[in-house]
Amino acid sequence: MESVWSKSVSFKKREPLKGDISVNTVVIGAGIAGLLTAYRLKQKGIETAVIEANTVCSGQTKNTTAKITSQHGVIYSKILNYYGEAAARQYAALNQKAIDDYEEIINEKGISCHFKRKSAYLYTLGDDKTIYKEGAAAQKVGIPCRLTTKTELPFSVRAALVFDNQAEFNPLEFLCAIADELNIYEHTQATKIVDNVVYTNRGAVTAQNIVLACHYPFVNFPGMYFMRMSQERSYVVSSEYDKELNGMYIDADGGLSVRSYENQLLLGGGAHRAGCPNDKDPFKTLEQAGKRLFKGFEVNSRWSAQDCITLDSIPYIGRFSSAAPNMFVLTGFCKWGMTTSMAGANIVSDMIIGKYSEDFNVFSPSRLSVFASAGNACVNTAETVKGFAKHLKITSLTEKDVKNSSAAVIRYKGKKAGAYRDENGRLYVVSLKCPHLKCTLNWNNSTKTWDCPCHGSRYDYRGALIDNPAQHLSILLN
Repeated sequence: MESVWSKSVSFKKREPLKGDISVNTVVIGAGIAGLLTAYRLKQKGIETAVIEANTVCSGQTKNTTAKITSQHGVIYSKILNYYGEAAARQYAALNQKAIDDYEEIINEKGISCHFKRKSAYLYTLGDDKTIYKEGAAAQKVGIPCRLTTKTELPFSVRAALVFDNQAEFNPLEFLCAIADELNIYEHTQATKIVDNVVYTNRGAVTAQNIVLACHYPFVNFPGMYFMRMSQERSYVVSSEYDKELNGMYIDADGGLSVRSYENQLLLGGGAHRAGCPNDKDPFKTLEQAGKRLFKGFEVNSRWSAQDCITLDSIPYIGRFSSAAPNMFVLTGFCKWGMTTSMAGANIVSDMIIGKYSEDFNVFSPSRLSVFASAGNACVNTAETVKGFAKHLKITSLTEKDVKNSSAAVIRYKGKKAGAYRDENGRLYVVSLKCPHLKCTLNWNNSTKTWDCPCHGSRYDYRGALIDNPAQHLSILLN
């Protein structure tokens, strides 16, 4: 699986860290959040090093649908309800500014990345009350928006909320340009943090400031982000298409996401909690929708992404914990990482140089609203309990019961394990205990991966780590 962005861009290789170093600030993670934070710090004259366990933009950034917008589904009515008008206004202003910031950098540096201003549509096929309520909330907090029932989609909508003057781009083309200016160490995995030292598999980095921009924080304590986030997978397919859409579209009820890119049409959807896959193959479902709705739709690329979802749908951006004053975090982007990564980079870089007031920050990781968080917290707890309980279930299947191109839970050397047999008959047996916090991994047939339903760690069928917070590189047993 390869996204349309990955097909058009390749980053230059960076050397791993070679021994111990000292810098003012170290950023962990070379995805869009980490690179933008390092770029902003460089602009402010702060010596910064970026360390990356794999390669630049090898994680979620390459699998986005790349919408730069302050339209984040049904969000402003939620924030008004949870935290009040001042918080909702700040969220709106920071994300609106982020769109302009992208354009400013792109124009200033002459970056060719297919940046285009377009309208963002939040539509519904069903009950339109949510759309009207969200529109009223957005207008109240200062976002110019309008309601319509007319779109260029090949089906009728009940209502749509339109945010004009938003944007789309090729994120890897943009990041390739700004990464050239940054000090980046690839294949350098952070393993632990003690005080102001980040220990890696290549050496130690001593820094006055430590920024965790590694998708999901691997540090469990303090902060306990594993209790405050879940992870959700979503899927995208693309096809050649002879018409460029004037807008970008997202269904308020979890249906299709639609946008165009050059001569390509991108359809997204099929979201589910990581480790809890749907019965139907989401790629096939999207392909069927494309063929039904768009003439000549033939899939030429498909990919999937994983997003951290916070308890109240607002990212965690700011000081990691009151017990770790030199650590900062950017996580929980809730599928809107293009815009909130820029907003987060602005916030964290200003905090590091002492120019951002922490008295009021809608993204603050230390915020607490029982009303906003209770429902999702209960769901997360229930999934964790189920994840542990699955260790107790007994299976009678063995290696002989695993057919080619299929997976099963088996008994292996007297213990429960996961097994996948490839099309050539080779068997791969892995541990089903997630190394992060020992939940039971589940098989996702659409991506051929073993996924954790508790906190979203993922391994391919060969046992190699794909997504954190787990830090173990392999769970292969045979």
